[in-house]
Amino acid sequence: MIFRSLLALVFALNCVPARGQDAPQMYLDNTRKIQGDKIRVCVDDAAVGAPFDRAVAEEIGKALFLDVVFDQSPGGFPISGGGFLEELQIRMNKNCDLVMGMSLQTGNLYPDWVSPTRVYATVPYVLAVLDPRYETLADIPKEHFIGTALGSSGEWAFITAMGQRPEGQRWKRLPYADKSLMLRRLRDGQLSGMLLWQPMLQQLLAEEPGGGDVKIIAPDPIQVATVRVGGLVSSRDSFLRNQIDSAIDALIQDETIAALMDEFGFAGMPGG
Repeated sequence: MIFRSLLALVFALNCVPARGQDAPQMYLDNTRKIQGDKIRVCVDDAAVGAPFDRAVAEEIGKALFLDVVFDQSPGGFPISGGGFLEELQIRMNKNCDLVMGMSLQTGNLYPDWVSPTRVYATVPYVLAVLDPRYETLADIPKEHFIGTALGSSGEWAFITAMGQRPEGQRWKRLPYADKSLMLRRLRDGQLSGMLLWQPMLQQLLAEEPGGGDVKIIAPDPIQVATVRVGGLVSSRDSFLRNQIDSAIDALIQDETIAALMDEFGFAGMPGG
C-alpha cells in the first residue's frame, strides 16, 4: 500500500509531516530530462509491500505503453521525518519519476514539490488471535491485553476508540516496536490479540514456524485503521501524474489491481 518507507509508515508512523526542509539546491538538478518511452519507478525493496508495488508499477507502465525502469527509493522513514523528505526530494529530482508504495492517508500533507497519485489500494490493520473461542474483539475479556504496533496508525485508531468508550468497556493495550516479540507474547499468553497491518502479519506468519494456528477475527465493536497506498510524482510533472491517475483508474476498473491483491494475499480493496 513506502516501502521500507511504507513499512515504517504503517508500523512506526504511517503519517508524513506536513512540511520538511527542502534539500540543499546544490543537490538538485533543475534541468528536465527527456525520458522517451521509459518511466523511472522507485520502490523500497526492503519493504513488506514491495513485490505488490512493483507489480502495480509494471501494469501502469503497460497501460501507458512505457518501459518501467526500477530504482531504489529511500528507506527507513524516521519517526521525526527528519532527513527522509530531503533524501526523497533528491532522488525524485535525479532518479525517480514515480515513487510507489507511499501512504496517502486522508489529511497527510506533502511538501509542495511533490504530488500524490490516485490511491491504488486500501489495506486494513487486522486483529489476530490464537484462542479459537474468539470470533470478535468483543469476545476477549476487557482485562486482557491487546498488542499494537508502536506509533502506527493502527495503534492510534485503537487508542482513539478506547478513549471514546466508558472506562469499564476498554481493552488494555501493550505497544511493541518488535512484531516478532509481539507474536511470541501472543503465543505465551501475555497477549490475547495483536493488531498489525495485514501484509505485515502475513509476512510475519510466513517467517515464523507454526503460523497456521493464528487466525484473524473481526474487530467489532471498534473500527480499525486502513492504509491508503499510492505513489508520488514531482509536482512539476502534472501531465505525468494525470496519466498515471488515468492508468490506475483503468486498472481498478478492469480488476487488474484486485487480481494483484489476491495474488499477493493483500486484504482490503483496490482504490480508496
